[in-house]
Amino acid sequence: MTPNGRVIFGHPEYWQQVHDAFPKFFEVAGRLTDSLNDLTVRAHPCPERYQRVILNLGILTGISAFELITLAGNGFDLGALKIARTVMETAVNAEYLRQFPAECDLYLKWHWVEQHKLLSYIRQEAPELLPELTAEEIARVDKEFAAVRADFEDANHKLRGSWCKHNLGTRAAKTDFAKLYKVLNPMSSELIHGTFGGLARHFDMAEDEHRIEIPPSMEHCAQALFAAHTCVVKMVETLSNTFGWVPCNPIEKLVEDFYYVWGAPLQEAKREVPVPPAA
Repeated sequence: MTPNGRVIFGHPEYWQQVHDAFPKFFEVAGRLTDSLNDLTVRAHPCPERYQRVILNLGILTGISAFELITLAGNGFDLGALKIARTVMETAVNAEYLRQFPAECDLYLKWHWVEQHKLLSYIRQEAPELLPELTAEEIARVDKEFAAVRADFEDANHKLRGSWCKHNLGTRAAKTDFAKLYKVLNPMSSELIHGTFGGLARHFDMAEDEHRIEIPPSMEHCAQALFAAHTCVVKMVETLSNTFGWVPCNPIEKLVEDFYYVWGAPLQEAKREVPVPPAA
């Protein structure tokens, strides 16, 4: 928007409304982000490969959570819900690699499958871009892909669609994200893939039954903020367990904060989290 020649991004007039709707979340958010930042900036004398991956997944979780909060704060609730799916998958993968560090090798090797797919696309659909790649770069992608392909083939020698033999739902179940996955994944997938269910979430039938509603809206902010809060707390725990570090704010305090925000009594705190209340 450019009212009076000023460039404005989002809906700053909406910020206070979102803050007032979730005062407890913003009250404790600083303690949560401080804890994540505290762990991700620490030095380690000789981290193993899986630890370096988890550390960077922790940083990515923090960045994505900040993006989510920025969208929610400007009333882009459905955009925040889409990013919540990314935050969840990142946190799930980090905890999965912590529990199964041997699979980090597959996580890293998958890079060459992605590079092969990109090179194949250029060869088939955009050959004019090939001169931008050196012969050595092309040869390396072909060589590395050939070396790792068998690790990702199914019984029919076809490439599977992910670095892990388990889909995200199974990884979520193995890492105590099952409840969040069951609540969040259907909603976010509808939006990401643009199904009719996803389209329907954009409508406010009381306003216009023919056109989707235009932001700002707070309808799905609770689900998005809840998901971000859940995943960042669990990422702090994952990092703590990965390196044997204690965050600046104890995990027990972060769990207490979580239940203070979302309304469940602390004594019910388990590795699973409750479904968020309606906004």
